[in-house]
Amino acid sequence: MSSIFQSWRNGSILVTDAGWGDSGKGKVVSALNTAIGAKIIGGHNAGHTVVTDKGELGLGLVPSSIVTSNALGIIGQEVVINPLFLLEELLKLKDFGVKVSPKNLVIDARSHLVMPWHEFRDALSEEARGKGAIGSLHLGVGWTYSDRINRRGLRITDILSRNWRDNVKKELANQLGVIEDMKREVRRKTRKASKVKRNLNEQNILEIVTLARKTLSPFIGNTIQIIWKAIDKNTKILFEDSHGAMLDVAHGSWPFTTGVNTGLSALYRSFGGKAVKSIKKIVVCSKSYQTRVGGGPMPTENTAKFGEYVQKKGGEFGTRSGRARRCGAFDIPLVSYGLNIIGAGDTDEVALTKLDVLSGLIEIPVCTGYKYKNFVNKTTPETGADFLQKVSPQLVYLEGWKDDLGNISKFADLPKQAQKYVLFLEKHLQRRITFIGVGKHKDAVIFKHFN
Repeated sequence: MSSIFQSWRNGSILVTDAGWGDSGKGKVVSALNTAIGAKIIGGHNAGHTVVTDKGELGLGLVPSSIVTSNALGIIGQEVVINPLFLLEELLKLKDFGVKVSPKNLVIDARSHLVMPWHEFRDALSEEARGKGAIGSLHLGVGWTYSDRINRRGLRITDILSRNWRDNVKKELANQLGVIEDMKREVRRKTRKASKVKRNLNEQNILEIVTLARKTLSPFIGNTIQIIWKAIDKNTKILFEDSHGAMLDVAHGSWPFTTGVNTGLSALYRSFGGKAVKSIKKIVVCSKSYQTRVGGGPMPTENTAKFGEYVQKKGGEFGTRSGRARRCGAFDIPLVSYGLNIIGAGDTDEVALTKLDVLSGLIEIPVCTGYKYKNFVNKTTPETGADFLQKVSPQLVYLEGWKDDLGNISKFADLPKQAQKYVLFLEKHLQRRITFIGVGKHKDAVIFKHFN
């Protein structure tokens, strides 16, 4: 059976992640020449990185496909937008040599705006949690989704209307009331007054919205109609997820998750069931080892030699957060569960990234099961934080290799130990690994299973 990386001629695909994100989705997207690249969910808290001959570029809101192809970029309605960040990103793309205009980028007017009051509420929420803080970046993304679900906040359409000033002033008054309630909650839980400070005066907010109107208005369009018409024409569409399955608010390591769904659920939220039913292939990204940013249990976390080695060699620091990622052995029980959350079947594909980072290790640990109450689960039966922190990872050690993989383009040319490592993961995941990343550059890839 041929791979999507070789045979994609038409139809829709979804690029997503079975773990905690940070799996190299930007690199995988750059290997797929699409006509339309659509970001389906998330905010500027999730970054995707693409490395070309021009250098390295990290993106948070604009679809990664805009860097490496002539694709039309779409930002769906379930992507929440910080207008100041988007402006910076557009300028960064210009400096990188990528021309962005309304001809190649369309934004949905129904998207919610991430405003300074969301950042304020984010910080207050973490302050109230104390030692139980979930590791939020205080970017306000989760609280923007909270407003969206509660049918409040500002959508782009609200700031483009004739009475936009009234809309903004009314929402600011509402938000200030919410913030005062949250300050009282901080005092109740911590017995101390909040130390969080933000400038939420009306003039400052109106200046931000004025800039947002100027920045966003040229790009506004009916994204769902664009996508649906493209589906009817069997156009190549790449739907780009922002997070990983383990960060899904329903199926992930709750409560240490994002505030949204991922995968097909995220796709539905932006573009509906028509888009979900159009998917002909799911490409699931996964590193050759496990990483996680922020709080919450991570069964295979290794703070000793292996974890330090891959963190340093792999440059494991968040694209958006800058925080050091926690590192550990590849977690088969967790990724297997994530594949089922995503709905990836035996005809879908796994993109394995950063195999090159493992070069130089004498032996490489892999988790093949979770031991819990004297029983070993090959696939975790659940992913809630209460359960994951109680399991004991069952590790096997595979032989490592010394060779640099950066110039290798064929699977057969990999060191035998590296081949065995990939085949071992493939066997236990019961999914085809068709993409193997062997370097940072977008072209440092081995394509496997083309026959």
